[in-house]
Amino acid sequence: MQIEFSEIAKKTLGNQIAFLEKIWTGKEMVSFLQDIRKVSDDLLQGKFKMYQKYSKDIRSALIGKNHVRMFFKKENKDKIIILLFFDMRQDPQKINELLK
Repeated sequence: MQIEFSEIAKKTLGNQIAFLEKIWTGKEMVSFLQDIRKVSDDLLQGKFKMYQKYSKDIRSALIGKNHVRMFFKKENKDKIIILLFFDMRQDPQKINELLK
């Protein structure tokens, strides 16, 4: 199994880290990054279906003290793509725009 980050996932993760570094402690940032690692490890172990279904093909996980939702989809049996990191304090309508 392989995990890849889409370009929008790389961008939104960078934006999230930049924002959270301003308001969170170093310990909270480490926890946030560990959350990403845990979800990624779960996905690598085939635990895709244990996460919340967003649409037919897309699932998501709450990370970072439940402030950020990580969206991902199974491209094929060997590859999962991380699609987006979304701050849940934003307008949820933006999710659809960003996932297109």
